[in-house]
Amino acid sequence: MAVVKLFGAFAETAGWRDAEIDAATLDALRQVLVADHPGLVDRLDHPSTFVVLNGAILPPAARAGDRALTPTDEIAFGPPVSGG
Repeated sequence: MAVVKLFGAFAETAGWRDAEIDAATLDALRQVLVADHPGLVDRLDHPSTFVVLNGAILPPAARAGDRALTPTDEIAFGPPVSGG
């Protein structure tokens, strides 16, 4: 099971920050998250959402739904970050 971390409004919507979720692909993970927390649907698919896989930020072009996940992966989702 992949470790999933949610930050900011994502965590507030879901009611948790860390979970282990069994999903073979990024799209399957999104489907599980949305099924359990419908309020995440627009946030997960928004291009400004940050997605981090094993410590590396995934640009929108690398977030294909069929991207494979392994049981040892750690993936995080959160709102855009700004500042300086």
